[in-house]
Amino acid sequence: MSVFFLATGCSDASTKPVEKAESKAKATWTEDIEEAFKTAAREKKLVFINFTGSDWCFWCKIADKNIFQTAQWAEFSKRFVCLKVDFPRAGAPDVMTMQKRRDFAKRFSVRGYPTFVLADADKMQKGRFSAGKKSAEVFIGEIEAALKNANR
Repeated sequence: MSVFFLATGCSDASTKPVEKAESKAKATWTEDIEEAFKTAAREKKLVFINFTGSDWCFWCKIADKNIFQTAQWAEFSKRFVCLKVDFPRAGAPDVMTMQKRRDFAKRFSVRGYPTFVLADADKMQKGRFSAGKKSAEVFIGEIEAALKNANR
């Protein structure tokens, strides 16, 4: 004889479901390489570069979800000019734009996606990061540590 139990859940009227405390805030990204560096020079900021294959790269999608779509990143990213250099498989821009992106990626020795680089307004690399399954908090902590070490 088999016995099956059906879990129906028990709660009292005062129990409320737990909701995520996610903000509607989003980081501002540009895809215009030259404008990003002009803005960085004008505003005296570093450029955070996200080299990505946004529509096909598994790890890029994980980083986007776990880091770049969070309220923590939206707030932290205000310190930088955020540049997305995308290499999509579907809906790719024109050939000239894609060549410009490939040439730019070569400048930073990008060999895979995602690759995250901090660069100054002169396009000199100041830091390089990976994400894996890191949370926004951990990823931001690594960037902050790199910035502190660079300022010593």
